[in-house]
Amino acid sequence: MDSLWIFNPENDIALGNNLRYFTPPRNAMLLRNHGAMLPAWIAKPGDMVCTENTTDAEWLDSMSDILKKEITILTPGNISRVGHVCPWGWSHAIVENLARTGISRNIMPDPQQIERIRALSHRRTSVTINRKLLETGMKATLPVEFSDIASLRSYLDAHNRVVMKSPWSSSGRGVIYSEKMDTARMLSLAEGIIKNQGSVMIEQMLDKIIDFAMLFNIGNDGAKYIGLSVFDTQSTGNYAGNLIASESHLSDLIGRYVGHQHLEQLKHSLENILTELIGDAYNGVCGIDMMVHKNSDGTYAIAPCIELNLRYTMGYVALCLARDIIAPDKTGKMNVTYTGNKSDNHPSETDIPRFDSANRLVSGTLSLVPPNPYFTITLRIDHSAV
Repeated sequence: MDSLWIFNPENDIALGNNLRYFTPPRNAMLLRNHGAMLPAWIAKPGDMVCTENTTDAEWLDSMSDILKKEITILTPGNISRVGHVCPWGWSHAIVENLARTGISRNIMPDPQQIERIRALSHRRTSVTINRKLLETGMKATLPVEFSDIASLRSYLDAHNRVVMKSPWSSSGRGVIYSEKMDTARMLSLAEGIIKNQGSVMIEQMLDKIIDFAMLFNIGNDGAKYIGLSVFDTQSTGNYAGNLIASESHLSDLIGRYVGHQHLEQLKHSLENILTELIGDAYNGVCGIDMMVHKNSDGTYAIAPCIELNLRYTMGYVALCLARDIIAPDKTGKMNVTYTGNKSDNHPSETDIPRFDSANRLVSGTLSLVPPNPYFTITLRIDHSAV
């Protein structure tokens, strides 16, 4: 069945807010509105993408030879009769938003299912997953959850180099490092988070080598591994971009530190854990963020579950770009860059994308969303990415 894709990157914030009627922050709205066409890269032939921007049709037409599939644009006023809808993520807010356009609630998760998705999207789920991995003999550290300031203060006084996280937050936001903030300020921020979301999660800081994720598809037959994602974050923890490369390239990049056998064992363990944990609560792609880190004795290890993203991810976009868009012998980088309010974010002349005879990208920079004054999402072939 053909699907209607909705890009709602603010969904993690909506899960934390937990209201049917929700107005996202301005930056999240700009990303949603001007990035609405991003799902075209992960959609199947014949699928539809929802956008409010009338000029997006021109951009989509210009991408037809590169996408190599037929995608239809629908505006919010014309989506009421679709039979299957696929948002970036599910929350009470997106269900209500789509219901107001006329989409039947019968083809969307009911309130009980949304509550299950919300509970699984809480960062405490990483504790559950890590515990189950410990039971298989794998190594993992457990985050600690605090719902009162006094206990948190005692913990912070006794532990150096920690990371404090909101239970629900988006793309690295809601992540606070003790190295960059005094305890009094951290406690003040924690008080607000606990008031709004009920608790905070505390993790020990690790000597990071590589940020990566394992991607899974959740369906009627359980969780099935579909690929790796290697990504970059800013010093604040915010998402910055992805390495675009083959599965074997990404596996070698990580395996050189921890061994391929360990990756295989982790992959199969997580398939079993996610199948049991998620059940029929969610259907679609999800990702588990991980990290290769260096131990104090100079050895390397994997932090096997930093968080579960029970939604589509930029890592899945990267997987599809590596599979479908770049030439097989190339690697590249997908970057999200916030540019303020510039009038022209087009690539320079020296960055013009060039393609082989199969219309696969071999050099230059390809814009993955229509030009806008606020941000770019680009795919760049870059020899330094190898």
